[in-house]
Amino acid sequence: MRNLIILPIFLAVVLAACKNDDDNSSPYSEVTINMESNQGSDVYYSMANGEVNTVDRNEWDIAFSVPLQAATILINEGKGLELYCVGDTNAWASVDANSINGLKPRYNNKTDWTIGAFNLNAAAWPNYGWGTYHQGNPDYNVGGDSMYIIKFPDNSLKKLMIRAKLGANSGNIIRTADIDDSNEFVDTLSTAPYNDLKNFIHYSLTTHQAVEAEPNMDEWDLLFTRYVEMVPGPGSILMPYPVTGVLINPNVTVAKVVGVAAEQAVETQSVNGYVSTTDVIGYDWKVFDQQSQTYFITDNLSYFVKSVDGKKYQLYFTGYDGITAGTMTIKVKTVE
Repeated sequence: MRNLIILPIFLAVVLAACKNDDDNSSPYSEVTINMESNQGSDVYYSMANGEVNTVDRNEWDIAFSVPLQAATILINEGKGLELYCVGDTNAWASVDANSINGLKPRYNNKTDWTIGAFNLNAAAWPNYGWGTYHQGNPDYNVGGDSMYIIKFPDNSLKKLMIRAKLGANSGNIIRTADIDDSNEFVDTLSTAPYNDLKNFIHYSLTTHQAVEAEPNMDEWDLLFTRYVEMVPGPGSILMPYPVTGVLINPNVTVAKVVGVAAEQAVETQSVNGYVSTTDVIGYDWKVFDQQSQTYFITDNLSYFVKSVDGKKYQLYFTGYDGITAGTMTIKVKTVE
């Protein structure tokens, strides 16, 4: 009788040990990304080192490209800001709250970091949308030629113009005021301290201070954030809608594999190969079911990432807790 009792116990121990071995043999690590309550924070993530920085999205309003030969300006659409172009800089004294009537807000291009909301009306070079590069000038400056109004989530309005991007001196001159001309402010934001370090330096129109949201460009791969996407509305009309998604570092490429279980997927199964499209991961790794009011993770979808550290990684999503909780779960492995 004693042997009959010991044998099942022995088998149970062996099976438990085998189960532990199986669990530990998985090449994937599970990671929870926390964008905090109501997804109010942006999370910069390194495939090699995990979370690098978390920043309150409400701290900044616009962002300027740092590289000397770039003149990109972004709007913080994830905060709920709307940008309207209301004419040229000669309109500074005449614009008012009615100036945005009938105009559509401008948002950042999601496929290319170099095309911010301020750049959307750019003509051929040397025009950057908000301003024009003056050929032959020894300082490599871009002079501002467009007038804008920014609408905040509380419906307050500010008018602004970018007076210049200082090429040789690495900076931007910004002129702002409330829509009634009060609180006018002219500021020079120096980007010189960030040359060769960052893609963008962020800026608050309230505090008139730089916000170092982005880590150094060689320290992060993915940005978990909120942004505006054009989605079909009533009558199939495209409407701006805030989504939660992932954007990639300009120095990163990603291969998207569809229709293959993540554990069996290989990078060569990607249709388009490795691309630098900013929203190649995007937001459609999840689907919202209207009937159950629940998010579901898209099946058989994974991403291979060529990181800033020169290595390759694979990731796929396993969970999303919605806007209120602000968390999502991914599995990550190094690709040999």
